[in-house]
Amino acid sequence: MGNNGRIRFLEPGEVQPLMEAPNLRRQTGLRNRCVMGLMYEAGLRIGETLALRPRDVVIDDKRVEILRGKGSKPRTVYFRTDELGILIARWKEMRPKSEYLFPTIRSADGKGDMLDPRGFRITFKKYVEKAGLDPGQVTPHVLRHTCATEMMRRGVNLRVIQEALGHAWVSTTQVYTHVVNDDVKRAMQDL
Repeated sequence: MGNNGRIRFLEPGEVQPLMEAPNLRRQTGLRNRCVMGLMYEAGLRIGETLALRPRDVVIDDKRVEILRGKGSKPRTVYFRTDELGILIARWKEMRPKSEYLFPTIRSADGKGDMLDPRGFRITFKKYVEKAGLDPGQVTPHVLRHTCATEMMRRGVNLRVIQEALGHAWVSTTQVYTHVVNDDVKRAMQDL
């Protein structure tokens, strides 16, 4: 796991076991895999993901409309893989009736309530352990950091990353530039 003292992120070989941890044959497993996928592929915060409504995710465009983000600043982001789109489509067909895309499975009134971020963190920790990762180091927010780190490594413009993450200040996004610097250092020392 990447950690230079500033931010923690997953290396490519660590993401797959984590994404494979939820049991997709179970309704909660499919829901949780979709939540994790959006946090990782679109760089969403946990609160943004859990507040999504079904209409906010347009599968054909791989588009996610964040209307209730931090600072109440709406933004549009995109997820990358067809696999995630297929999983979200499957989830949309079976999810409980609710105004939320990722609700609780059961509630007193028969409609799913908004999933509690604290409860999701507890479940996420179990997936981290199942994936053989350190639950003291890997939190749901690490998926967001991993998305930003991967964009930086691919040479995406810092301003584009800022917009995708919904940062008000580019200085907040600049924390990810360490990745490029660390990669350059490693590459040059390996020459």
